[in-house]
Amino acid sequence: MKNIHFILIILFFPILLNSYIIEVDRFESLIFITSAVAVDLSNNYFDRQYIEVPTDLDLETLTTDDIPFFDKLGLQPYSLTLKNYSDYAAYLAASTAFYCIFEKNPKLLLNNLIVYGEIMITQSLVSKWTKTLTHRYRPFVYLDDVPNSKKMQRNSQHSFYSMHSSSTFASATYGYYYYYKNYGHNVFVGSLLFGAASATAALRVASGQHFPSDVIVGAIIGSGTSYFFCKFHENKRIKLSFGYDSIDISYSF
Repeated sequence: MKNIHFILIILFFPILLNSYIIEVDRFESLIFITSAVAVDLSNNYFDRQYIEVPTDLDLETLTTDDIPFFDKLGLQPYSLTLKNYSDYAAYLAASTAFYCIFEKNPKLLLNNLIVYGEIMITQSLVSKWTKTLTHRYRPFVYLDDVPNSKKMQRNSQHSFYSMHSSSTFASATYGYYYYYKNYGHNVFVGSLLFGAASATAALRVASGQHFPSDVIVGAIIGSGTSYFFCKFHENKRIKLSFGYDSIDISYSF
């Protein structure tokens, strides 16, 4: 009889667990996302007010001596091609994460997307406001072969920190967290998610868009933000305990 119970648990436990990985209070999440979007969008106005367009004199006085030694690796030739490749790698990370959190059940899928939305809007607003407050020049601004017209764009002062790195590592962390909770560790899925995120970060440096510290901080904040929301929404009512000859599952209503 115990063997039969064990087999039934093995068969049906993944289905039960899969259904309750994430808990979402949709009303609270709606309020949070709406507020976060407002803060995120407000940055578009304040960024224009706070960041001044550099003058020719400002650009002439820039020197690479002001760059920390570990960030000088970011002084790479500006490459639009590599910049575009970083976008493709970011799309791969996001699409793979969506595959990991996809559920046929519309209710479960909506909950997963709500959490994903909370993660992405949070990392976006933190990144945007950090860029505005630090207004660090991108690496290509220090290069002589890049025209001043490009260096004078407001976006040229959005180096710290990399939102590409933040968003891709946030996607990778959420995707793998959900996949792991459902199916356990998977080297291929983990490699694809974090490989795409790492490639995005590396390409942002190689294309002259960011310094190494920009993408490292972005990866840490993106991953940390994602993990926080995963733990916040994790269903804590399911408890699983293993004994010598038994598996006990409890669910608190």
